[in-house]
Amino acid sequence: MGLKDKRKIIRVGNSEAVTLPSNLVKGEEASIAADRLIIMDPRGEISEDDLLDFLESNIEPIFWEWLRKRKAKS
Repeated sequence: MGLKDKRKIIRVGNSEAVTLPSNLVKGEEASIAADRLIIMDPRGEISEDDLLDFLESNIEPIFWEWLRKRKAKS
């Protein structure tokens, strides 16, 4: 089962970071793909190229259509 949470973005040197929940299984590195949304494999088992392809072809198009319809209802 997934989890949901809201996290503060914290400053770390010249970068910004988000902490991961303690109950999330993590590896030594995480793979990340991002645009407006972020998809992450905290175990680092999925390549960043595969994550970006999945984000751009499957998540982003469906998400924006879903959000547009949701806003139209309210």
